[in-house]
Amino acid sequence: MVCRIQRALNFVPAAQSLQTVKGMGIGMNTVKPFYESRKKVYDCHVWWHPNFPFHLHKHMEFVHVTEGEMDATVAGVSYHLTAGDCLMIYPNQLHSYSSVGEVGMLLIIADMDSIGEFQEELTYYDMESPCFQKSMLSRYGQMVLDILADIGLHKELRPFRQDKGLLMALLADMYENIPVIKKDKPSDLNITQKLLQYINDNITGELTAQKVAKELGISPYYLSHIFSSQLNISFPSYVAQQRMILACNLLKDSRKTVTEISYECGFPNMRTFHRCFQKRYECTPTQWRERSHKGTDEKIRHQLWNQEKVESENSLE
Repeated sequence: MVCRIQRALNFVPAAQSLQTVKGMGIGMNTVKPFYESRKKVYDCHVWWHPNFPFHLHKHMEFVHVTEGEMDATVAGVSYHLTAGDCLMIYPNQLHSYSSVGEVGMLLIIADMDSIGEFQEELTYYDMESPCFQKSMLSRYGQMVLDILADIGLHKELRPFRQDKGLLMALLADMYENIPVIKKDKPSDLNITQKLLQYINDNITGELTAQKVAKELGISPYYLSHIFSSQLNISFPSYVAQQRMILACNLLKDSRKTVTEISYECGFPNMRTFHRCFQKRYECTPTQWRERSHKGTDEKIRHQLWNQEKVESENSLE
């Protein structure tokens, strides 16, 4: 099989991945897993030189390597993908990408509510292997995949309703031709995924180790142990990190004032917000907004994904 499984692990901490992120100027070993909050219902594009740290989201994700070769890790299993390989990623599966050289990857991401009857397929059935070759699809399925790749290559801005039929046809062909097995029961999120998702869903409110642990039915000690042993970051630092990412997105994409953004991101006061922001980005929120709007400071914009440790244990006090 071309998409070779490299290794299987119960959990792969981001700190074990030493692949440098091309074009970002950061190391994957500095990148921490995070829950990605996506607003788009659907996205289809060709991604060149794909590199992205461990993350998860509630959407389904489909990958097709159009040229070159790359590595992907999904749910603790690493795959080496070459041109013609496909990879299916189910909702809330921790995954990452790394590549070197000339690599092109078609990436399709869709909200589960948008895929109709296939939501049930993705919930109750697993592919025997989520990694398969394009040639395993019917010739019609391969044609649909080629059309989607062409759309993604040219970055056409099209309403989802125009592409929905193509996505449905691709999923139908996949489930007709790729062997699947029925799950004993719908898989539950493991505790690490539940933690990341809970923090993402409640990032604008009060988040303490005691409160989060109580909500998830675990002890604060066990919560801290999960973050230190599996995510290689403290709980307060991770919360601060996620709030910084949200703040940067709001600074870049909204017209809200810095004060409004500060409170919307869960910071207790402007002083704490400015202190955390200055320490992480070495500039003020206003300066960051100006640079991101000008589009002239690549380093500033890439820092959105630089998940280096933000604060000490007392960062949110």
